Amino acid sequence: MEVKVETLAACKKRLSITLSREEIKAKLEERYAELEREAQVPGFRPGRAPRRLVEKRFHEAVEEETRIKLISESLKKALDEQKLDVLGEPDLDPEKITIPDDGPLTFSIDLEVRPEFQVPDYVGIPVAVEQPTVGDADVAQALERLRESHGRLEEVPAGGEAKANDIITGDVAIRVGDLVVLDRQGARVPVAAIAIEGVRLEKFGELLAGAKAGETRTTKITIDETAEKEDLRGKEAEVRVKVNRIERVALPDDAALLAAADHEDMDALKRTLRRQLEGRSDQVFRERQEEAVQDWLLAQVKLDLPEELAKRHANSLLQRTVTGLQYRGVPVEEIEKRLEEIRGASTERAGRELKLMFILDAIGKKENIEATDAEVDARVRFMAVQQGRRDDRLREEMEAEGALANLRSQIRDDKVTRMLLEKAKITALEPAAGAKPEAAGETKAGAGGEVEST
Repeated sequence: MEVKVETLAACKKRLSITLSREEIKAKLEERYAELEREAQVPGFRPGRAPRRLVEKRFHEAVEEETRIKLISESLKKALDEQKLDVLGEPDLDPEKITIPDDGPLTFSIDLEVRPEFQVPDYVGIPVAVEQPTVGDADVAQALERLRESHGRLEEVPAGGEAKANDIITGDVAIRVGDLVVLDRQGARVPVAAIAIEGVRLEKFGELLAGAKAGETRTTKITIDETAEKEDLRGKEAEVRVKVNRIERVALPDDAALLAAADHEDMDALKRTLRRQLEGRSDQVFRERQEEAVQDWLLAQVKLDLPEELAKRHANSLLQRTVTGLQYRGVPVEEIEKRLEEIRGASTERAGRELKLMFILDAIGKKENIEATDAEVDARVRFMAVQQGRRDDRLREEMEAEGALANLRSQIRDDKVTRMLLEKAKITALEPAAGAKPEAAGETKAGAGGEVEST
């Protein structure tokens, strides 16, 4: 077997494999010899048929088996010999490769390979970040969030009008000409921009604002180009909502809130919230340290990213970002105006994530840090509890979707980052004068889900 490796671009190689006629004949002979011992040919006992009859009867099947076996075995051997660290599965279609009637068999495959780079000395990474503080404003915000969490829905009295963020129970129908896209009785929907059956209803809140129980509101819309069903995109649709019931969130007063939170007075409740925020501020401090370590590594390491992998990752992030904005109610027109900005941010973020993944992976291999099966199982169980699901079912789903391997990598990266922090030189900085403290209890907004009627 002859193997040649050609560099096409950064992280991209072309592997060319040539198998001599002798190697092809040897593999064919090996399979025919097996068939001579096993094949059933009419008129002969097993293993007694003449070779020429065996070849005539099984020629096509043997050629097919041998072709696939030669390709798979030679490719695996070539990858091992050349020590190519391939990303993903090699994109090779055996059906496009045939064994010639004479001469050698030659085929090529283009591969994306892991980038090569020098791992920097990561002992004593300088980490200087601000220690988050918890102020009275943070406690006040936490108190309001707690009050909102204990709010309860109350029916708006007869004759009352719907307001933004009220909940409407009613009959919702969407039609495109004679086509019924949706006809749902007793649906519960917010007075806000929503998506139903993959159709964005940007002005749903405006449609229902001021509506009363028993009233029917109708409007015409043009279905945007992000609709899930392609045949609906750009079509005019009629949206009809019959309002049967209106509910509004009623916030508890101080007495009710204290009873729900099991505290005697507001000062005691505020002290509890402050302690909780201070505990979260430690987590924020830790996250800032981790980010500082990551920024240092990214600044120290220069590497070329695999082009196709980076493109796929950027497109995935772009889709997730746009979907998240849509489902949080950002108008389509606004998203389209910012599309290039969003695409650029997705590309930049994808590059950062991939680069960091390669660096942490290299350090993990150097330090023999891996995610154990027990750690993966524990993380899956934790996720299952959070989602209220059986852990074995969640694990099966993640394995089928390829998410389990990603989870294992994430756990490994977390362990590598902790190790780097243990070896780092950490300095806690005081908040800059006049700087507004970050609310320790807040989290970054993620991609929202589709608001569906029920």
